[in-house]
Amino acid sequence: MRRERAYLNKKLTSNSLTLTLDRSPGKMRSAGEVKREIMRIFDAIAEEFDRSRSRIWIEEVSLLLGRKRVLDLGCGNGRNGIYLLDKGSYVVFADISFNMLRIVGMKRPGSQRVQCDASALPFRDQCFDGLLFIATLHHLPKEERLASLKEIRRILRPRGFAVISAWALFQPRFLRKIPEMIVGVLKGGEFGDLYVPWGSKRRLLRYYHLMTRRELTDLVRRSGLRVLSSYGKRFKTKFFSENHVVLASREE
Repeated sequence: MRRERAYLNKKLTSNSLTLTLDRSPGKMRSAGEVKREIMRIFDAIAEEFDRSRSRIWIEEVSLLLGRKRVLDLGCGNGRNGIYLLDKGSYVVFADISFNMLRIVGMKRPGSQRVQCDASALPFRDQCFDGLLFIATLHHLPKEERLASLKEIRRILRPRGFAVISAWALFQPRFLRKIPEMIVGVLKGGEFGDLYVPWGSKRRLLRYYHLMTRRELTDLVRRSGLRVLSSYGKRFKTKFFSENHVVLASREE
């Protein structure tokens, strides 16, 4: 884990021209700063996250049953990848948060864990035939999103299969945030950029870019992956999708 952490720190301290909105009005922040903050926040909330996030995305994860080598990218507490690991797949757990990976290690000692940046993966070409990228893409700044999807295409084998999801833009709980998003656009950000507080630690604000289904689908296509299908997913609401999901593959 020490070598992987050194690799990540090197990537996050490199200069980047990609900018995103700060939490504070009128300020801009580099992509590297946003990713360092995401890493720090998820390190801080890892234990509480693990206690409150036990539900497996069973419909999506089951699509990877039988895949021999799977990457769980942005694995969090590992709940989805562990399901596949226990079913016989060789699973690599990857996350920007060291403490999240530590939790995975406590649950499954000896599991393969790599701390890394999703937009610059430390894996060779075409080494996985299945990949989960669940509820992670929306934490990345603009240009890093496409870079991460191109990295997914690079490491997938031909006919490799990926599950990709992001938070939906038009959720009832975020409708009151639309004026804030409009102000963000006027300050140089994107419509959909938002900082969301975490549970009991309200001062910890996580960066999100909320997406429409078309935006997510188009982004996946631009990466060179083939979009097989896309749909909305609900956990708490009856009529509005809380997440958008794209099922994709590498064709060559």
